[in-house]
Amino acid sequence: MPGRVYLCYEVGSFPVNLIPPHIRWDEKKEPMYTRHEECVMMRRQVKKSKGFDIDFTQFRSVFNYRPVDLDDLDYKEYSLATETTTELLKRLSQNSLKNYNSELFTEYEFLKVVKANTYMCTGPGRMYFITFEVRDPYDNLLKLFQTRVRHDYDVTDDYILCRPKPYQKVKCVGSSKTHKSLA
Repeated sequence: MPGRVYLCYEVGSFPVNLIPPHIRWDEKKEPMYTRHEECVMMRRQVKKSKGFDIDFTQFRSVFNYRPVDLDDLDYKEYSLATETTTELLKRLSQNSLKNYNSELFTEYEFLKVVKANTYMCTGPGRMYFITFEVRDPYDNLLKLFQTRVRHDYDVTDDYILCRPKPYQKVKCVGSSKTHKSLA
């Protein structure tokens, strides 16, 4: 199960050096939820998606769950100096898929990281909820996979879960047709 959800900063109480880009900055923009309503919404989204699919644009407060910025290629907040955060997420995804392929005798091919969420674990390390794209060599369809990995800053990586994303639409490579998958 994903970790407990808790509020880090409510609207207007952010430290000067913290500018979280993932929240709604316009305090006058509707709907204006209370701190309690935002906490309930965040808990529901984390529970429903197991931590993978959270719409952070609904919140004006900052919680322990945060999205990882994949656009900043040089960003290193969550990794050591030897690799960027994007490189870390790619490595964790590839290793998770390698384990999945080995255990289930499949040959999915890693393509790219699509998105990721994270929170600080109790004790050292971070928990990552990574969604990534693969190619299925059997039917040549692009599919989304999800992995949950506890990363302890290059000490150890615990691969907790790797699976095809449930209830996804898959797309044939080189085609505009989409198909619904229950996998």
